[in-house]
Amino acid sequence: MDILSDLHNHFWSYLLFITLAGALGGVGNILISGEFQRFRKIVNHHNQTVYYSIGSIKEPFVGAIGGILTTLLFIETASGQYLLYLALLTGFGSSAFLKRYVEQKTDQIIHENNSVLQNENIQTYVMKNETDGSMVKGIMSPPPVYLTEAEMERLTKLQSKVGEAVGPKEAKLYQCEINSLLIQGKQRSF
Repeated sequence: MDILSDLHNHFWSYLLFITLAGALGGVGNILISGEFQRFRKIVNHHNQTVYYSIGSIKEPFVGAIGGILTTLLFIETASGQYLLYLALLTGFGSSAFLKRYVEQKTDQIIHENNSVLQNENIQTYVMKNETDGSMVKGIMSPPPVYLTEAEMERLTKLQSKVGEAVGPKEAKLYQCEINSLLIQGKQRSF
């Protein structure tokens, strides 16, 4: 433990120990919150693009960076044990801050999406009237959004995916697909 008492004279040892302590703080936040989110592959069916969400893997990285940045302020004046303790706490706090920020942004997108869908007059699109064979379109306020049954199923799946999204990028992706479905349905009402 001689290195710990004199970390500021051994830069690479300092960097290794502080990085590990910060990452350990990030892992501690994952364990205490009980919300480990796996690596996910997200496919946008609208424009056939693929995104990746690294899930909870980012939290130890953020903790390690937070630990390094915070302890750099005290490297000349503090003991090695204090620096490790500070890095551990900073890693935990940085990870918690990141998690809270991502959850707030995701919840905001989910709320926006739900309010947009509640304000729309979504109806199943009927091609022809069954009695006389004429086209069925009504005049309503707000104008109706006509979706086919397949599009209604897709809308339901996308709504559930928005609710299960683990990050704002994923939620925004599904929200964009929902908006494109709504635009298609609005075009049918004219």
